[in-house]
Amino acid sequence: LEAREVAYLADDLLDLAVLGACGLSAAPADAVPDVRNRVHFVTTAGGGRGAVRELAERILQARGVWESIVERFAGPAPDATGAVHS
Repeated sequence: LEAREVAYLADDLLDLAVLGACGLSAAPADAVPDVRNRVHFVTTAGGGRGAVRELAERILQARGVWESIVERFAGPAPDATGAVHS
């Protein structure tokens, strides 16, 4: 694994040294301003409120695999009568 392949979610000053070394830096919405101003992406969710999930979803969308993951979990849709056909 190379540094450019790493995504890092930072929220406080101690994380600043790592941000420049990783390929994708992100911060939750409630991170300190000095971190939010230095990352590639700021989540709409705060820390402990879905920020990691949001970042993971964005990465999967960028890679073009999100919809196939959703479909795998959704399974076949019911028809007009409510019956599910596989």
